Amino acid sequence: MIITFATQKGGAGKTTLAIAFANYLALQKKEIHVFDFDFQKSFYNKWMEDEDLNLPKLYEVQISEDNQAPFSDFETLMKMKSDEAVYLFDLAGTLDMKYTDILQYSDFIIIPFEYSDISTKSTLVFINFLGLLESEAGKIFIRSRYEKNFEYPNKPMMDEEISRFGKLISQPVLKRNILQKINTRSLKGHQRLAVKDVFSEVVEHIEKASKEK
Repeated sequence: MIITFATQKGGAGKTTLAIAFANYLALQKKEIHVFDFDFQKSFYNKWMEDEDLNLPKLYEVQISEDNQAPFSDFETLMKMKSDEAVYLFDLAGTLDMKYTDILQYSDFIIIPFEYSDISTKSTLVFINFLGLLESEAGKIFIRSRYEKNFEYPNKPMMDEEISRFGKLISQPVLKRNILQKINTRSLKGHQRLAVKDVFSEVVEHIEKASKEK
C-alpha cells in the first residue's frame, strides 16, 4: 500500500505528521518503508540525527536523487500498491510534475491543512491539481495545528468543500509544542496522546476503504 503525505504549500506540519504516523504504524507492528522526496529532506535528516539516541530504528528512510523523478519504474509502483507493507512518501510542499506518478498511483493521500486563508486556498488548489492528474487515490484531510478555543471564520465553508473530495478526519491535531520535539524512534506520552485519536480514525478509514475497493 502506498500512503503519501502531500500539500501544495509547506508550513502545515506535513513532515511532523508524516513522522508521527510512520512511528504510530511501526509501533503497531506494521512493516513501514519511508521515502523522503521533499527537497528539504527534513524527514531523512531527522532520521539520521536520531542515530545519536541509541534507540532501535522503527524503519528505514530513503531519499531521491536531486532533480530525478522518484520512480520511473511503473512495475515497482504496482508492487508497492499490492504489498501488505506500507510505503510512506513525504513529498515537497510544492506542485512538481516529477511527483506525478506517486500522486496518481498512491492508494491514499493524506493532506494536512490549517484554516488560515493561505492554507485553505493552497489546499483547494492542490485538490484541483489532483483532479487534473486524474488521481484515484483516497484523499484524507487532517486539520493541523488547530487552536481549540479559536473561532475560525472560514471553517464551515472549508469543511463542506473538502468533504466533497475525501474524508475529513473529525478530530483535529491540536497546536502543541510537544510535537515539535518528535523523533523517528518513538511516540510516547503526550506525543501519542496528541495524535492517537486522529491516526486511529485515519487507519480505520483506510482499512474500511481498502475492503470496499
